[in-house]
Amino acid sequence: MIRAAFADPPYLGCGQKHYGALHPQAADYDDPRTHHRLIQRLCDEFDCWALSLHEPSLATILKMCPGGVRVGAWVKPFAAFKRNVTRAWTWEPVIFSFSPARSRSVEQDTWRDHLSEPIAMRKGFPGAKPERFSFWVFEGLNLQPGDDFHDLFPGSGAVGQAWAKWRRAQEPAEQFTLGMEVET
Repeated sequence: MIRAAFADPPYLGCGQKHYGALHPQAADYDDPRTHHRLIQRLCDEFDCWALSLHEPSLATILKMCPGGVRVGAWVKPFAAFKRNVTRAWTWEPVIFSFSPARSRSVEQDTWRDHLSEPIAMRKGFPGAKPERFSFWVFEGLNLQPGDDFHDLFPGSGAVGQAWAKWRRAQEPAEQFTLGMEVET
């Protein structure tokens, strides 16, 4: 069993603007030092982790990370377009720190460092992640159903719900035929 975490904090410079009314410490994440403390916590407490952020902060936050991290891309084929904004930034970086104790085997499917998935719609919380995004993170970290997983910024609860669903899907299905258990 490994300890794993996903962190989706208010993005650097967006805390007060997007989450100020929802959480009293949201504005703390407008300060790079708060992100640095979060990365230290991830490194100290967890065997592997993933951290969501936005592209404008990638250069700043990546410098705070330990060597060996990798950057994946969540590409959003549908995203909200804003009036008078002439560029549509339709991707978000995700920094992954993989567990040295849990390498992927050649028997496993190859995991891709990008995901194309639309944003979550009508989740009632800004920044909610779609289920398929969460599954991509779990698979990228090479998690197993018995691992100790923590969503450090639960917000809408979507990542925790996805974890429960993903874990159930990984467990071997019991075989039944006409209501009778089949011996294997």
